Amino acid sequence: MYRHILIPTDGSELAERGVAHGLALAKSVGARVSIIYVVEPLLAVTGDFASVLDHAANRAREVGVPCETIQVENVPPDQAIVAAAEDQGCDLIVMSWHGRSGLSTLLIGSVTNKVMTYAKTPVLVCR
Repeated sequence: MYRHILIPTDGSELAERGVAHGLALAKSVGARVSIIYVVEPLLAVTGDFASVLDHAANRAREVGVPCETIQVENVPPDQAIVAAAEDQGCDLIVMSWHGRSGLSTLLIGSVTNKVMTYAKTPVLVCR
């Protein structure tokens, strides 16, 4: 069914739920995963993003799921995720959603909403 799953993460506790769900799904269907982290400008200076990718890759290794990591800089997260799914030939994107609605979504925007709007790849959203 699914052969290559893209899992975006920002290292937050919420994103970790998406990583866990994506890895469990990949394990159950025998898929490989690509885990993407979009580097925010401040983190590019500190280098903290490397530990986020290492942590996610270690989790994949622990459950026996083939994994590659992708780091993207200087691109809005939603655009980077959509582009990576297409470039990597992924057949599913698994990501978490914070559940905001109404005015907060309009003011802040939602990476998940934008990915669901623009991705040609199916998106599985974890709450």
